[in-house]
Amino acid sequence: MLVSEIKPIGKVGKNLLKNKNSDELINLIIEKPLQNACRKCKNKNIETVMSSCNKKNIVKEEKRIKKCDIEQNIFKNKNQTFLELGKGYAWIMINYNSLSDDNKKLFFELEKEFGEEVICFVKSNYVEVINPIRKFFKIKPLVENFDDKFSDNFKEKQLLIMYNNKYPRRTIFIRMPINDSTTVKDVELFFDKIIDRLNSQ
Repeated sequence: MLVSEIKPIGKVGKNLLKNKNSDELINLIIEKPLQNACRKCKNKNIETVMSSCNKKNIVKEEKRIKKCDIEQNIFKNKNQTFLELGKGYAWIMINYNSLSDDNKKLFFELEKEFGEEVICFVKSNYVEVINPIRKFFKIKPLVENFDDKFSDNFKEKQLLIMYNNKYPRRTIFIRMPINDSTTVKDVELFFDKIIDRLNSQ
């Protein structure tokens, strides 16, 4: 079966780790090509936040969004969201903050191996956008304290994008380039190569 045959489900993500019926939920809210990968993450106690792999993710080669195409100037272009990161890719978003130190370290190693287009360290720019507004109204600015042994590594690699602050502030996007000839099996095998390397936590 081709990814181009997969219709978008359009359901809001749920925390599979906190849901008793997570296996049923995976079948209902996660598109077929990524069900196996999300199930493996859940079995390893790794929190997936969102995912997408359907015909709407497929774009012409020249329209595929590379990491370097995402505008870093948050005031010049505020509308860049995780949707831009998904143009031309199958993707899974993982809660970086919930990872064990072993898995955080592994993701930095995987980024070296697979490249920054596949493993993207992403931070919501919510605080960077809201603090100037708070300052204008003389409201105390929001302060973030990400204190783990890899926080400097993350900050060095992070891509700032806009997404709803109800999602984790620091995430990892695993992305696979897809096109009209990509099959469901291709996607499953690609994500297996990465998820299988992660440790249970």
